[in-house]
Amino acid sequence: MAPRILALAYACEPESGSEPGSGWVWAQLLAEIGETWVITRANNRSSIENASPSPHNVRLRFRYVDLPKWLRFWKKGNRGIRLYYLLWQVVAFREARRLQRNLGFDYVWHLTIANAWIGSLVSLLDGLFIYGPVGGGVSTDWRLFKALGVRGTIYELVRECVRTTSRYLNPLARLAWRRAELILVQNQETLLWLPRRHRPKVEIQPNVVLEKTFDRVGGYEGKGETPTALFAGRLLAWKGASLAVQTLAGIPGWRLIIAGAGPDEPRLRRLSRRLRVEDRVHFRGWLPPVELARVMAREADVFLYPSLHDDAGWVIAEALSCGLPVVSLNRGGPPLLAGADGICVPAKTPGRTVQELQLAVIHAYQRGRASGEAAESLMFEQVRENLIAILHRRGLLATKGQEQ
Repeated sequence: MAPRILALAYACEPESGSEPGSGWVWAQLLAEIGETWVITRANNRSSIENASPSPHNVRLRFRYVDLPKWLRFWKKGNRGIRLYYLLWQVVAFREARRLQRNLGFDYVWHLTIANAWIGSLVSLLDGLFIYGPVGGGVSTDWRLFKALGVRGTIYELVRECVRTTSRYLNPLARLAWRRAELILVQNQETLLWLPRRHRPKVEIQPNVVLEKTFDRVGGYEGKGETPTALFAGRLLAWKGASLAVQTLAGIPGWRLIIAGAGPDEPRLRRLSRRLRVEDRVHFRGWLPPVELARVMAREADVFLYPSLHDDAGWVIAEALSCGLPVVSLNRGGPPLLAGADGICVPAKTPGRTVQELQLAVIHAYQRGRASGEAAESLMFEQVRENLIAILHRRGLLATKGQEQ
Protein backbone atom coordinates (compact mmCIF):
# COMPACT_ATOMS: atom_id res chain seq x y z
CA MET A 1 0.00 0.00 0.00
CA ALA A 2 1.30 3.45 -0.93
CA PRO A 3 2.30 5.66 2.01
CA ARG A 4 0.46 8.82 2.93
CA ILE A 5 2.41 12.07 2.86
CA LEU A 6 1.60 15.42 4.42
CA ALA A 7 3.69 18.23 2.90
CA LEU A 8 4.15 21.87 3.90
CA ALA A 9 4.73 24.17 0.92
CA TYR A 10 4.24 27.85 1.72
CA ALA A 11 5.50 28.69 -1.79
CA CYS A 12 3.77 26.54 -4.42
CA GLU A 13 2.84 27.80 -7.86
CA PRO A 14 2.67 26.11 -11.29
CA GLU A 15 4.75 27.42 -14.20
CA SER A 16 7.13 29.22 -11.86
CA GLY A 17 10.76 28.93 -10.96
CA SER A 18 12.63 29.28 -7.70
CA GLU A 19 10.66 28.61 -4.48
CA PRO A 20 7.12 28.60 -5.94
CA GLY A 21 8.13 26.30 -8.77
CA SER A 22 9.94 24.03 -6.35
CA GLY A 23 6.88 23.67 -4.14
CA TRP A 24 4.70 22.76 -7.11
CA VAL A 25 7.04 20.27 -8.80
CA TRP A 26 8.04 18.59 -5.55
CA ALA A 27 4.37 18.14 -4.67
CA GLN A 28 4.09 16.24 -7.98
CA LEU A 29 7.15 14.17 -7.05
CA LEU A 30 5.72 13.19 -3.67
CA ALA A 31 2.44 12.19 -5.32
CA GLU A 32 4.47 9.68 -7.35
CA ILE A 33 5.52 8.05 -4.08
CA GLY A 34 2.20 8.07 -2.23
CA GLU A 35 -1.08 9.85 -1.51
CA THR A 36 -0.05 13.43 -0.82
CA TRP A 37 -1.80 16.30 0.93
CA VAL A 38 -0.12 19.69 0.56
CA ILE A 39 -0.76 22.64 2.86
CA THR A 40 0.00 25.92 1.10
CA ARG A 41 -0.94 29.60 1.13
CA ALA A 42 -4.46 30.59 0.12
CA ASN A 43 -3.18 33.01 -2.52
CA ASN A 44 -1.75 30.05 -4.48
CA ARG A 45 -5.19 28.52 -4.92
CA SER A 46 -6.25 30.04 -8.24
CA SER A 47 -3.00 29.22 -10.04
CA ILE A 48 -3.01 25.65 -8.71
CA GLU A 49 -6.64 25.01 -9.61
CA ASN A 50 -6.17 26.55 -13.07
CA ALA A 51 -3.06 24.50 -13.82
CA SER A 52 -3.16 22.07 -16.69
CA PRO A 53 -3.97 18.50 -15.61
CA SER A 54 -0.80 16.63 -14.79
CA PRO A 55 -0.23 12.86 -14.85
CA HIS A 56 1.64 13.29 -11.57
CA ASN A 57 -1.22 14.74 -9.50
CA VAL A 58 -3.74 11.89 -9.47
CA ARG A 59 -2.99 11.33 -5.78
CA LEU A 60 -2.43 14.98 -4.93
CA ARG A 61 -4.69 17.14 -2.78
CA PHE A 62 -4.26 20.70 -1.52
CA ARG A 63 -5.36 22.52 1.61
CA TYR A 64 -5.23 26.33 1.57
CA VAL A 65 -4.66 28.34 4.73
CA ASP A 66 -3.68 31.91 5.52
CA LEU A 67 -3.53 34.45 8.30
CA PRO A 68 -6.55 36.69 8.86
CA LYS A 69 -6.48 40.00 6.98
CA TRP A 70 -5.75 42.01 10.10
CA LEU A 71 -2.51 40.03 10.54
CA ARG A 72 -1.28 40.34 6.98
CA PHE A 73 -2.15 43.82 5.78
CA TRP A 74 1.45 44.95 6.32
CA LYS A 75 3.01 42.33 4.03
CA LYS A 76 3.87 43.72 0.59
CA GLY A 77 5.66 41.36 -1.79
CA ASN A 78 8.87 40.09 -0.18
CA ARG A 79 8.83 42.76 2.51
CA GLY A 80 8.59 41.05 5.89
CA ILE A 81 8.26 37.63 4.28
CA ARG A 82 10.24 35.71 6.92
CA LEU A 83 8.27 37.09 9.86
CA TYR A 84 5.04 36.51 7.96
CA TYR A 85 6.11 32.96 7.17
CA LEU A 86 6.79 32.18 10.82
CA LEU A 87 3.29 33.39 11.73
CA TRP A 88 1.79 31.44 8.81
CA GLN A 89 3.42 28.27 10.10
CA VAL A 90 1.25 28.46 13.22
CA VAL A 91 -1.94 28.47 11.13
CA ALA A 92 -0.56 25.73 8.88
CA PHE A 93 0.39 23.62 11.89
CA ARG A 94 -3.18 23.72 13.20
CA GLU A 95 -4.48 22.46 9.84
CA ALA A 96 -1.71 19.85 9.64
CA ARG A 97 -2.51 18.55 13.12
CA ARG A 98 -6.19 18.25 12.18
CA LEU A 99 -5.36 16.32 9.01
CA GLN A 100 -2.94 14.06 10.85
CA ARG A 101 -5.57 13.29 13.46
CA ASN A 102 -8.21 12.44 10.83
CA LEU A 103 -6.12 10.73 8.16
CA GLY A 104 -2.88 9.50 9.74
CA PHE A 105 0.22 10.20 7.65
CA ASP A 106 3.34 8.08 7.34
CA TYR A 107 5.52 11.05 6.33
CA VAL A 108 5.51 14.71 7.26
CA TRP A 109 7.57 16.60 4.67
CA HIS A 110 8.70 20.24 4.75
CA LEU A 111 9.18 21.52 1.18
CA THR A 112 9.13 25.33 1.20
CA ILE A 113 10.31 27.82 2.33
CA ALA A 114 13.55 25.96 1.67
CA ASN A 115 15.76 27.56 4.29
CA ALA A 116 17.65 25.44 6.81
CA TRP A 117 18.02 28.20 9.41
CA ILE A 118 14.32 29.13 9.69
CA GLY A 119 12.97 25.76 10.81
CA SER A 120 9.64 23.94 10.57
CA LEU A 121 6.83 23.69 13.09
CA VAL A 122 5.33 20.57 11.47
CA SER A 123 8.34 18.61 12.68
CA LEU A 124 6.33 18.28 15.94
CA LEU A 125 3.74 16.05 14.25
CA ASP A 126 3.72 12.26 14.39
CA GLY A 127 5.19 10.49 11.37
CA LEU A 128 8.61 10.36 9.76
CA PHE A 129 9.73 13.94 9.31
CA ILE A 130 11.74 14.83 6.19
CA TYR A 131 13.20 18.30 5.88
CA GLY A 132 13.95 19.74 2.47
CA PRO A 133 15.49 20.22 0.05
CA VAL A 134 16.74 23.22 2.02
CA GLY A 135 19.54 25.70 1.48
CA GLY A 136 20.88 28.66 3.40
CA GLY A 137 24.43 27.48 3.97
CA VAL A 138 26.13 29.41 1.18
CA SER A 139 27.86 32.62 2.21
CA THR A 140 29.40 35.47 0.23
CA ASP A 141 33.19 35.47 0.05
CA TRP A 142 34.28 38.60 1.93
CA ARG A 143 36.68 39.52 -0.89
CA LEU A 144 33.69 40.19 -3.17
CA PHE A 145 31.85 42.55 -0.82
CA LYS A 146 33.13 45.50 -2.87
CA ALA A 147 31.08 44.27 -5.83
CA LEU A 148 27.88 44.55 -3.78
CA GLY A 149 27.75 48.30 -3.30
CA VAL A 150 26.78 49.94 -0.01
CA ARG A 151 23.19 48.65 0.20
CA GLY A 152 24.21 45.18 -0.92
CA THR A 153 26.99 45.03 1.65
CA ILE A 154 24.65 46.06 4.46
CA TYR A 155 22.17 43.38 3.36
CA GLU A 156 24.87 40.71 3.35
CA LEU A 157 26.18 41.69 6.78
CA VAL A 158 22.67 41.52 8.25
CA ARG A 159 22.00 38.20 6.50
CA GLU A 160 25.22 36.71 7.82
CA CYS A 161 24.44 37.88 11.33
CA VAL A 162 20.92 36.38 11.24
CA ARG A 163 22.16 33.16 9.64
CA THR A 164 24.89 32.66 12.21
CA THR A 165 22.65 33.52 15.14
CA SER A 166 19.92 31.17 13.90
CA ARG A 167 22.38 28.28 13.69
CA TYR A 168 22.87 28.42 17.43
CA LEU A 169 19.82 30.16 18.88
CA ASN A 170 16.78 29.42 16.69
CA PRO A 171 14.82 26.70 18.55
CA LEU A 172 12.54 26.03 15.56
CA ALA A 173 15.49 25.26 13.28
CA ARG A 174 17.22 23.10 15.87
CA LEU A 175 13.96 21.24 16.48
CA ALA A 176 13.61 20.49 12.75
CA TRP A 177 17.19 19.22 12.48
CA ARG A 178 16.83 17.04 15.54
CA ARG A 179 13.48 15.44 14.65
CA ALA A 180 14.24 14.89 10.96
CA GLU A 181 14.83 11.33 9.80
CA LEU A 182 16.29 12.77 6.62
CA ILE A 183 17.53 16.25 5.70
CA LEU A 184 17.82 17.02 2.00
CA VAL A 185 20.19 19.90 1.27
CA GLN A 186 20.77 21.68 -2.00
CA ASN A 187 24.55 21.93 -1.94
CA GLN A 188 27.72 20.93 -0.13
CA GLU A 189 28.01 24.27 1.66
CA THR A 190 24.66 23.77 3.40
CA LEU A 191 25.67 20.26 4.46
CA LEU A 192 28.84 21.64 6.06
CA TRP A 193 26.96 24.56 7.62
CA LEU A 194 24.69 22.24 9.62
CA PRO A 195 25.96 21.16 13.05
CA ARG A 196 28.20 18.11 12.75
CA ARG A 197 25.92 15.80 14.74
CA HIS A 198 23.13 16.17 12.15
CA ARG A 199 25.24 15.56 9.06
CA PRO A 200 24.89 11.74 9.04
CA LYS A 201 21.19 12.16 8.17
CA VAL A 202 21.91 14.55 5.26
CA GLU A 203 21.72 13.86 1.51
CA ILE A 204 22.49 16.38 -1.23
CA GLN A 205 19.54 16.85 -3.58
CA PRO A 206 18.87 20.21 -5.31
CA ASN A 207 15.26 21.36 -5.43
CA VAL A 208 15.49 22.12 -9.17
CA VAL A 209 13.34 19.89 -11.37
CA LEU A 210 12.65 20.32 -15.07
CA GLU A 211 9.21 19.10 -16.08
CA LYS A 212 10.01 19.76 -19.74
CA THR A 213 12.88 21.09 -21.78
CA PHE A 214 12.76 24.49 -23.43
CA ASP A 215 13.69 23.25 -26.91
CA ARG A 216 10.08 23.91 -27.92
CA VAL A 217 11.30 27.38 -28.93
CA GLY A 218 13.86 26.03 -31.35
CA GLY A 219 16.88 25.05 -29.28
CA TYR A 220 20.34 26.58 -29.18
CA GLU A 221 21.08 28.00 -32.63
CA GLY A 222 24.79 28.64 -32.28
CA LYS A 223 26.78 31.84 -32.58
CA GLY A 224 25.33 34.91 -34.25
CA GLU A 225 27.20 37.84 -35.72
CA THR A 226 27.70 39.44 -32.30
CA PRO A 227 28.74 37.12 -29.44
CA THR A 228 26.18 37.50 -26.65
CA ALA A 229 26.24 36.72 -22.96
CA LEU A 230 22.98 36.49 -21.02
CA PHE A 231 22.33 37.19 -17.35
CA ALA A 232 18.85 36.33 -16.04
CA GLY A 233 17.52 36.70 -12.51
CA ARG A 234 16.29 39.18 -9.97
CA LEU A 235 18.41 42.30 -9.94
CA LEU A 236 19.67 42.04 -6.38
CA ALA A 237 23.26 42.92 -5.52
CA TRP A 238 24.18 39.39 -4.44
CA LYS A 239 23.01 37.92 -7.74
CA GLY A 240 26.22 39.22 -9.29
CA ALA A 241 24.92 41.17 -12.31
CA SER A 242 27.51 43.87 -11.58
CA LEU A 243 30.24 41.28 -12.11
CA ALA A 244 28.58 40.36 -15.41
CA VAL A 245 28.68 44.01 -16.54
CA GLN A 246 32.36 44.31 -15.56
CA THR A 247 33.09 41.05 -17.37
CA LEU A 248 31.54 42.38 -20.57
CA ALA A 249 33.58 45.60 -20.33
CA GLY A 250 36.77 43.59 -20.81
CA ILE A 251 35.56 41.59 -23.83
CA PRO A 252 35.40 43.91 -26.87
CA GLY A 253 32.83 43.03 -29.50
CA TRP A 254 30.47 41.26 -27.07
CA ARG A 255 27.06 42.35 -25.84
CA LEU A 256 25.27 41.50 -22.61
CA ILE A 257 21.54 40.95 -22.20
CA ILE A 258 20.22 41.42 -18.66
CA ALA A 259 16.80 39.81 -18.21
CA GLY A 260 15.34 40.68 -14.84
CA ALA A 261 14.09 43.44 -12.60
CA GLY A 262 14.90 44.57 -9.09
CA PRO A 263 16.31 47.29 -6.86
CA ASP A 264 19.88 46.91 -8.14
CA GLU A 265 18.98 48.05 -11.67
CA PRO A 266 19.84 51.77 -11.17
CA ARG A 267 23.30 50.84 -9.86
CA LEU A 268 23.84 48.51 -12.83
CA ARG A 269 22.88 51.24 -15.29
CA ARG A 270 25.27 53.67 -13.62
CA LEU A 271 28.02 51.07 -13.76
CA SER A 272 27.39 50.50 -17.47
CA ARG A 273 27.70 54.22 -18.15
CA ARG A 274 30.84 54.54 -16.02
CA LEU A 275 32.49 51.67 -17.91
CA ARG A 276 31.24 53.11 -21.22
CA VAL A 277 29.46 49.94 -22.26
CA GLU A 278 25.86 51.16 -22.08
CA ASP A 279 25.51 50.57 -25.84
CA ARG A 280 26.46 46.90 -25.34
CA VAL A 281 24.37 46.19 -22.22
CA HIS A 282 20.69 45.64 -22.97
CA PHE A 283 18.20 45.68 -20.10
CA ARG A 284 15.15 43.60 -21.09
CA GLY A 285 13.31 43.69 -17.76
CA TRP A 286 11.49 40.65 -16.39
CA LEU A 287 10.63 38.16 -19.14
CA PRO A 288 7.90 35.47 -19.04
CA PRO A 289 9.35 31.93 -19.10
CA VAL A 290 8.59 31.31 -22.79
CA GLU A 291 10.14 34.62 -23.85
CA LEU A 292 13.20 34.01 -21.67
CA ALA A 293 13.55 30.59 -23.29
CA ARG A 294 13.43 32.22 -26.72
CA VAL A 295 16.23 34.62 -25.75
CA MET A 296 18.27 31.74 -24.37
CA ALA A 297 17.78 29.65 -27.49
CA ARG A 298 18.03 32.25 -30.22
CA GLU A 299 20.08 35.19 -28.99
CA ALA A 300 22.54 34.06 -26.34
CA ASP A 301 25.81 32.18 -26.74
CA VAL A 302 26.81 31.93 -23.06
CA PHE A 303 24.80 32.08 -19.85
CA LEU A 304 26.77 34.27 -17.44
CA TYR A 305 25.54 33.89 -13.87
CA PRO A 306 28.14 35.01 -11.29
CA SER A 307 25.80 34.83 -8.29
CA LEU A 308 27.59 35.19 -4.98
CA HIS A 309 25.57 32.70 -2.94
CA ASP A 310 22.77 30.96 -4.84
CA ASP A 311 21.65 27.72 -3.18
CA ALA A 312 20.39 26.23 -6.44
CA GLY A 313 19.43 28.45 -9.39
CA TRP A 314 16.46 27.32 -11.49
CA VAL A 315 17.56 29.61 -14.29
CA ILE A 316 20.74 27.53 -14.59
CA ALA A 317 18.64 24.47 -15.42
CA GLU A 318 16.57 26.44 -17.92
CA ALA A 319 19.71 27.65 -19.69
CA LEU A 320 21.11 24.12 -19.83
CA SER A 321 17.87 22.79 -21.30
CA CYS A 322 18.28 25.33 -24.12
CA GLY A 323 21.80 24.11 -24.77
CA LEU A 324 23.53 27.17 -23.32
CA PRO A 325 26.95 26.66 -21.69
CA VAL A 326 27.06 28.18 -18.20
CA VAL A 327 29.70 30.38 -16.55
CA SER A 328 29.30 30.89 -12.80
CA LEU A 329 31.23 31.32 -9.59
CA ASN A 330 32.32 28.16 -7.83
CA ARG A 331 29.86 28.67 -4.96
CA GLY A 332 26.59 27.04 -3.96
CA GLY A 333 24.23 25.37 -6.39
CA PRO A 334 25.26 26.57 -9.90
CA PRO A 335 28.41 24.38 -10.15
CA LEU A 336 26.43 21.36 -8.94
CA LEU A 337 23.63 21.94 -11.44
CA ALA A 338 25.77 22.82 -14.45
CA GLY A 339 28.19 19.92 -14.06
CA ALA A 340 30.39 19.38 -17.12
CA ASP A 341 28.35 21.94 -19.06
CA GLY A 342 29.56 24.72 -16.79
CA ILE A 343 32.78 26.59 -16.15
CA CYS A 344 33.15 27.60 -12.51
CA VAL A 345 35.36 30.50 -11.47
CA PRO A 346 36.78 30.68 -7.92
CA ALA A 347 35.92 33.75 -5.86
CA LYS A 348 38.90 36.10 -5.50
CA THR A 349 39.13 39.88 -5.39
CA PRO A 350 36.58 41.56 -7.72
CA GLY A 351 39.28 42.45 -10.25
CA ARG A 352 40.79 38.98 -10.44
CA THR A 353 37.36 37.34 -10.41
CA VAL A 354 36.28 39.46 -13.39
CA GLN A 355 39.44 38.50 -15.28
CA GLU A 356 38.71 34.82 -14.65
CA LEU A 357 35.10 35.31 -15.77
CA GLN A 358 36.24 36.93 -19.02
CA LEU A 359 38.48 33.98 -19.85
CA ALA A 360 35.70 31.54 -18.92
CA VAL A 361 33.14 33.29 -21.14
CA ILE A 362 35.47 33.15 -24.14
CA HIS A 363 36.27 29.50 -23.47
CA ALA A 364 32.57 28.59 -23.11
CA TYR A 365 31.85 30.41 -26.38
CA GLN A 366 34.54 28.41 -28.15
CA ARG A 367 33.23 25.13 -26.72
CA GLY A 368 29.78 25.82 -28.12
CA ARG A 369 26.56 24.04 -27.29
CA ALA A 370 26.15 22.35 -23.90
CA SER A 371 26.08 18.56 -24.05
CA GLY A 372 22.67 18.26 -22.35
CA GLU A 373 23.80 15.69 -19.78
CA ALA A 374 23.39 18.10 -16.87
CA ALA A 375 19.89 19.05 -18.02
CA GLU A 376 18.92 15.38 -18.34
CA SER A 377 19.89 14.74 -14.72
CA LEU A 378 17.41 17.44 -13.64
CA MET A 379 14.41 16.09 -15.53
CA PHE A 380 11.39 14.99 -13.51
CA GLU A 381 11.77 11.25 -14.00
CA GLN A 382 15.47 11.29 -13.15
CA VAL A 383 14.94 13.31 -9.96
CA ARG A 384 12.09 10.96 -9.03
CA GLU A 385 14.40 7.97 -9.35
CA ASN A 386 17.12 9.73 -7.35
CA LEU A 387 14.67 10.58 -4.58
CA ILE A 388 13.30 7.05 -4.38
CA ALA A 389 16.86 5.69 -4.29
CA ILE A 390 17.67 8.00 -1.35
CA LEU A 391 14.57 6.87 0.54
CA HIS A 392 15.38 3.19 -0.04
CA ARG A 393 19.02 3.68 0.94
CA ARG A 394 17.90 5.32 4.19
CA GLY A 395 15.40 2.53 4.85
CA LEU A 396 12.47 4.97 4.79
CA LEU A 397 10.40 3.50 1.97
CA ALA A 398 11.08 -0.05 3.06
CA THR A 399 9.53 0.61 6.48
CA LYS A 400 6.44 2.34 5.15
CA GLY A 401 5.57 0.55 1.94
CA GLN A 402 6.76 0.71 -1.65
CA GLU A 403 5.83 3.42 -4.09
CA GLN A 404 3.29 2.51 -6.75
